[in-house]
Amino acid sequence: MRDRLRAYPMVLLLLPVVAAILIFDLGKTPQFPEGDQVYWFVLKTDPKPTAKCERYEARALSYGDVFLYLLRDSTRAMPMRGDTIRAYTSIESSGRTNRAFAARYTVKPAKQHKEPLQKILYQRLSDAGLSGDELATIGALTLGYKDDIDPEVKRHFQASGAAHVLAVSGLHTGILYALLIWLLTGGGFSKPMYEDRFRKTTHCIIVIIAMWAYAWLTGMTPSVVRAVIMVTIVEIGKIIYRESISLNTIAAAAILILLVKPEDLFSVSFQLSFAATAAIVIIMNAFPLHLVGGKEIGRKTMAYVIGIIAVSLAAQAGTLPITMYYFGQISTYFLLTNLIVLPLATLLVPCGLATIALGGTWIGRLMGKMSYGLAWAMNHSTGWIEHLRGSTVSVHINGWMVGIYYIGFFIFCILLTNMYLKKD
Repeated sequence: MRDRLRAYPMVLLLLPVVAAILIFDLGKTPQFPEGDQVYWFVLKTDPKPTAKCERYEARALSYGDVFLYLLRDSTRAMPMRGDTIRAYTSIESSGRTNRAFAARYTVKPAKQHKEPLQKILYQRLSDAGLSGDELATIGALTLGYKDDIDPEVKRHFQASGAAHVLAVSGLHTGILYALLIWLLTGGGFSKPMYEDRFRKTTHCIIVIIAMWAYAWLTGMTPSVVRAVIMVTIVEIGKIIYRESISLNTIAAAAILILLVKPEDLFSVSFQLSFAATAAIVIIMNAFPLHLVGGKEIGRKTMAYVIGIIAVSLAAQAGTLPITMYYFGQISTYFLLTNLIVLPLATLLVPCGLATIALGGTWIGRLMGKMSYGLAWAMNHSTGWIEHLRGSTVSVHINGWMVGIYYIGFFIFCILLTNMYLKKD
């Protein structure tokens, strides 16, 4: 056991970092009005005036979507879409609507270059002949631009368990990473640039620059930045010791993020990203997927399908308690959703990026038509799944239940790993 712990130095280092953040947060004793506490909000829309306030659609970190009302202030400009708000308030729930009013708040402005760049690139999708819900879906998957998504389409994705596909995240980063490796190896027909140190370093630099460019292109959203940090660590690791993504990689990425932004520890997005990635790495390392592989098309197809199922189950197992704790519902058809949506997303992301790059040229319009068809299939499949009976189930759990679940999950992973090692 001691030798195994020594194999994960970054995991062991992550524990005191998390403990220090928790202790520091618990040690704070701010004096707020009764019922109020600190919330971080990311503004999703520009302000809409009401009688005395400006109303925003916002996402409260560690909570969910809310309507945020900020008291109008004549001494300073009001926050705009993309800004982050730190406010002392309470969130009131009324049915499916959550509201918060804040008179005292601080603003962390968003970088002004993000929105215009995304809008310009989004317009290139329109120039390629795309329109309607399909244009909005492609813009969300490739650029992280979600302003034009119809609320009904968003509900379809959420209820069917495909919300992670709609938001640019580690999934999209992984697709782009796989595409880059495919291109750098000539479609798999040539050997990777790992034959000598110079070619290896060149390969890694190209990948790292491309991945960070994509992160910048999509507005440096937290989920993409986390994924790109992991890719960067993996690529640097290839130069040094050629190790693929592991728990050490995940822990190192988490440490880097928390050292820069300790408050991310309490972000639902942060928790979901790392819980899903860690669960996938742990379970997939112990899953004998290679047994169903082979050169025949049938066996490769079977391995691909089983791989999607295994990854979906692993991600669901890792994020289930967080989802129930924060959102109070789970999607029952998530496996069916992923079997349909993930292959579509794998094709749609590169097609959408090619459409953006080629714009209104005939090739761009051709790629646009392919992207449109893929987006149409994705939108309609999620809508169909949402309307199946029992597509969502309401389940609420408390923090103690979350802790008990992860203790049991940790024990299960240890037993699974030991079984796999004994077979070897």
